[in-house]
Amino acid sequence: MKKFFKYLGVGLVSVIVFFIGVVLISSMGSVDKEETFPPYIAESIPKLTTWDIEQYKLLMSKQGIESATPEQWRLYLNTFKKLGQLQSVGEPELQNWKTVSTVGTGNTTYVIYLVPLTFDTGDAHVQLGLQHNSGKVEINSVRFLSDLLLK
Repeated sequence: MKKFFKYLGVGLVSVIVFFIGVVLISSMGSVDKEETFPPYIAESIPKLTTWDIEQYKLLMSKQGIESATPEQWRLYLNTFKKLGQLQSVGEPELQNWKTVSTVGTGNTTYVIYLVPLTFDTGDAHVQLGLQHNSGKVEINSVRFLSDLLLK
């Protein structure tokens, strides 16, 4: 019976060490979220609020821009235009993040930020889904949030 508990203990310790190793390896591969994403957000939001599809194509990942058809993008941007001219950008708030390690693409860090915005029509927020891979930041998703968009 002692042998059984000894093997059980060694097994449990092995599982715990394995999970700690996974967490350590994942955290070593991720980027510093505070140094990487807020400057990119500050640079990108004025471009996004021009409501020009060409700006979106430059800033977004292939997956992000292909998530909607050109007709859908036109509809979305025409709807977002109701917000008006951007007046100011608030402090981005990190909502969620994860780092994924794959053999083909290496480490990719995904984050979601909520950013308060002020337009000439009032306050709004933008929820940005961003990714960082190989030193490059791209937008995966953009969601403007405002009561004005519900009208």
